[in-house]
Amino acid sequence: MRYLILIGVVLCSCTGTLTDEQRKKIKENMAQGEIKKVTEAEITDATYSWGRKLASIIEKQDRMLTNQSFLDSLATVEGVEILSLQPSSLNLRSIEKQLLEAYNSSAGGENVQKMGTDSLLYTKPVFREHPDGSTEFLKAISVRFTRKQIVLSIK
Repeated sequence: MRYLILIGVVLCSCTGTLTDEQRKKIKENMAQGEIKKVTEAEITDATYSWGRKLASIIEKQDRMLTNQSFLDSLATVEGVEILSLQPSSLNLRSIEKQLLEAYNSSAGGENVQKMGTDSLLYTKPVFREHPDGSTEFLKAISVRFTRKQIVLSIK
């Protein structure tokens, strides 16, 4: 009987409250599990935004995409795949080849393309400007995102 009373007192004294940090973490987990309805336009806009942010960082640190350890660490931190696309690159996907051909034939800008059903590709060309004012396409900054990453990044 004494044990029952002791157990009852212990249970009653436990208030079951959570700290602010625990509440915040629970809310974040619930938000991630929440079903979101997003349009293709919102997904494309979010891909452009995230791609531009990464391209800006890359251009400030390594415009010619020669520091592979920097690119790899940035990719790891962001959870994406960052590549330097060049016409001489091996194992290019057909969409990447088409983009390189388009950049090579014109002074086009950044681009977002679907790659299959679950991936998106952001590319931004890197040009060299010659003294006569003409430009030469050198390579493209390429960032591969999963569709899930983009949808979860939309607030």
